[in-house]
Amino acid sequence: MNVDNETVPAEQDPMDKPLPLGFILLIPVWAVIIVSLLIFPIAGDWRWWEGWAFVLSFAVNMGIGYAVINQRNPRVIRNRAKTKKQGLTAMTKKSASSDWFIMPFLAIGFYGALLIPALGHRHGWPSVPVSLEIIGLILSNVGTAIMSIAMLQNSYASKILDINEGQRLIDTGLYAHVRHPLYASAIPMILPVPLALGSWWGLIPAVVAVLSLVVRIEFEEKMLVAGMDGYEDYQRRVKHKLIPGIY
Repeated sequence: MNVDNETVPAEQDPMDKPLPLGFILLIPVWAVIIVSLLIFPIAGDWRWWEGWAFVLSFAVNMGIGYAVINQRNPRVIRNRAKTKKQGLTAMTKKSASSDWFIMPFLAIGFYGALLIPALGHRHGWPSVPVSLEIIGLILSNVGTAIMSIAMLQNSYASKILDINEGQRLIDTGLYAHVRHPLYASAIPMILPVPLALGSWWGLIPAVVAVLSLVVRIEFEEKMLVAGMDGYEDYQRRVKHKLIPGIY
């Protein structure tokens, strides 16, 4: 046998190896447990059907999305699990440090969009019509599904403002239409949540969460212009940040 002529397959980068299926399945399970322990005790009603419709549909949606991503692009799951910034420079550090004041507002808005409807259910505050609850539930799940697609298309879609080692510009798929499809999908994911849970008042913190994302984009773009080759050209080619033809 002439081994010199044999093609030896390249060793797979550990970052690109799928994670154990059991670990992936735990993600939606933990989501159900955490969200349930947040909203149902505050609602004072473990039979609150709007709460269960939201929690279970979100968990199934997330579970399917992560199962597909784990097979096709597991690197993004590992990147999104990072909590420590590793690729910042003197030019990008200032913009990326905005996380310390933006993330609290984002968290307050997101969790408020869950907790205020639960409180409203407990105290019998005016609720939205059932038809609007169903529309809110559908829109929130559509946003979650689009977020999974954006993650599938971008291995470097981190939760923290950072530029990973070896990170390259992604300008295909959803990224060919808007520069921040993850944020674009987060808006229809978060904003309709209070409606899905039957609450008008919950829209206030949901709007806070959305505005936090819009502000974060400005800092992220400054970081990417300073730290990623070709990003300014990408801004010229893909002119809109969130909504094609509008913004």
